[in-house]
Amino acid sequence: MSGIIPAVGRRSWKVRLGIALMYVILTLGAVTMVYPFLLMIGASVSSEADYSDYRPVPRYLYDVTALFAKEVEIRYSGDMVRINERYGTDWANLQAVVPPQVWPENSAAKAVVQMWNGSVNYFQGQTRGLNPLRLPPVNPHSPEARRQLADWRRFSAALPGRFVVAGYAGRPAAPASAPSRLLDLYRAWLEKRYGTINRLNAAYGEENTSFASVLTPMERETKREWNLDDTRKMREWKVFKAQAPQRFKLVVRVDPIFQEFLSQDQYEDDIHALNKAWGTQYGYFSEIHLPEAMPATPAERADWEKFVRTQLPFRFMRVDASAAPAWRAFLKTRYTGLQQLQIAHQRPYSSFDTVPLPGELPSEGQILTDWMDFIAGPAPIGSLHPDGSENRYRAWLQKKFSSVKALNRAYGLNYNSIAEAVPPFQLEDWSYTLNNSAALRKYFALANFQMVWDYIGRHGRAVFNTFFYVFLAITTHLIVNPLCAYSLSRYNLRYGHRVLLFLLATMAFPAEVAMIPSFLLLKNLNLLNTFAALILPGVASGYSIFLLKGFFDSLPRELYEAGIIDGASEGRMFWQITVPLSKPVLAVIALSSFTVAYGNFMFAFLVCQDPKMWTIMVWLYELQLLSPQYVVMAALAIAAIPTLLIFVFCQNIIMRGIILPSFK
Repeated sequence: MSGIIPAVGRRSWKVRLGIALMYVILTLGAVTMVYPFLLMIGASVSSEADYSDYRPVPRYLYDVTALFAKEVEIRYSGDMVRINERYGTDWANLQAVVPPQVWPENSAAKAVVQMWNGSVNYFQGQTRGLNPLRLPPVNPHSPEARRQLADWRRFSAALPGRFVVAGYAGRPAAPASAPSRLLDLYRAWLEKRYGTINRLNAAYGEENTSFASVLTPMERETKREWNLDDTRKMREWKVFKAQAPQRFKLVVRVDPIFQEFLSQDQYEDDIHALNKAWGTQYGYFSEIHLPEAMPATPAERADWEKFVRTQLPFRFMRVDASAAPAWRAFLKTRYTGLQQLQIAHQRPYSSFDTVPLPGELPSEGQILTDWMDFIAGPAPIGSLHPDGSENRYRAWLQKKFSSVKALNRAYGLNYNSIAEAVPPFQLEDWSYTLNNSAALRKYFALANFQMVWDYIGRHGRAVFNTFFYVFLAITTHLIVNPLCAYSLSRYNLRYGHRVLLFLLATMAFPAEVAMIPSFLLLKNLNLLNTFAALILPGVASGYSIFLLKGFFDSLPRELYEAGIIDGASEGRMFWQITVPLSKPVLAVIALSSFTVAYGNFMFAFLVCQDPKMWTIMVWLYELQLLSPQYVVMAALAIAAIPTLLIFVFCQNIIMRGIILPSFK
């Protein structure tokens, strides 16, 4: 006995180790199943800025710098050109976006950091292990930063509407299928104003199906001749922008247009060539500002004049009244008579000498063409003045502080002159992110789901079609298949095994093989675009009948013999004996029917091509063709909810249906 006990003890230790190892393996297996699902959930609450991170928990939920990148993305519609123009940066993508940083005071150290980060930005995605140098972010709550932001908000709120475009407009490639705070606000404003979509369509001359399909006018703020036309929609768009919260308004910059002109058109991205021609020492094109007056240096003056005459948007140009005589002289050379001018301009001029100089950019027509040609040539260059938001801001600062020393002391900056001052766009966005971090995280976590839910709700019949189809599928499967299996089980038919074999043979062919024959048959019966087309081809299931017959065969025969003695009919024995005992396996059949019907896309789209008969899955497929991947992930997560709820609330019945047949 003394030799047996240690052996038992050793065996017990090995058994415990084996059990522990089995649990570890099962846990790892569970993780490998759950982790992809968590990645899908993480992707469903992401956007272009962080979709490629593949994190179960997106970084913006706990890292405010990542939250800043997402706020920048939605405010500027993910447009890196617009972001870089406003911030004076050269970021390659949204993953490179960071808050304003505290740069080293030493100019040499600052140059080294800029050069390194510029190299990282250029080689990003090509060289592994190349990371930018992260400097501490600026504190927007310091007295100097708060003073600067307060002054900027006061200045920008007083700017005329031509200097402002709308932000938060959504992705430009698919504005109707990506989250957009501007669209939500604009559609709610229109619905309150018009009440019904028919009244809106009549007023705007459009054919929108609902307010959810209305889009904002496209604003091309950097296009030379662009201006809001004089239509009812554009007039009301101006009213909407004026009433919108200040955060939804983006002040347009003119300096980047000038910088791009110099870089791309004049000096082929060679800052050294510009410095040689101008006699300057700029490090980057982003340091150059558009002067309001004509420069003194010949080369700089020539570039400035060419830009003003050929590239500067007319909305950001001020023309002196001294140009009026030249304007009238230009029109006299272009038109042979006053009547011809009146017809071309559609204006009741009394004579050439009374033709006024346009105070605002003409919206369209021949007068716009004449104005463009006048600015490009005959207009006196001394009468043309760039009127950008930056120049207005610098003039406002000059009036407020009178010296760059006072400006630097008030804002904690280090400008050499007020002419170097730029609007604090990046600081403004960073401050807003910090002050509204909780609300922004909530918005980003729900935006994709809200959009998918609105999309499904916009097609109201989708929900009804889906659940009515599922109800009919479950009902017919729970009636036809049990009756067939009961007949095969209760009656010893000579050909019963052949019937069962025929039913099982249907499982050998994929469902796609039967789609075309089923479609042709339903077409001949005139059943397309009906619920019958969805239900009838799948009413009988060979697998379900086989499973049910096996379960019915295992039920005690004595129960049926007792029922016959008591005078019960076959129908009564089926409903009062067989069905109550078969609830677990019927639950499995019902779950299978629900899963197949709810997830049915291909066949549902094939036999019901009328959008009024489309189910949720068909509409979600339509959505994913136009939407970015993170919206698709949100759609998949929402689509999985009904199946998940069915399993959670019915898991006991389902497990009994799986286990009980093995014990019979």
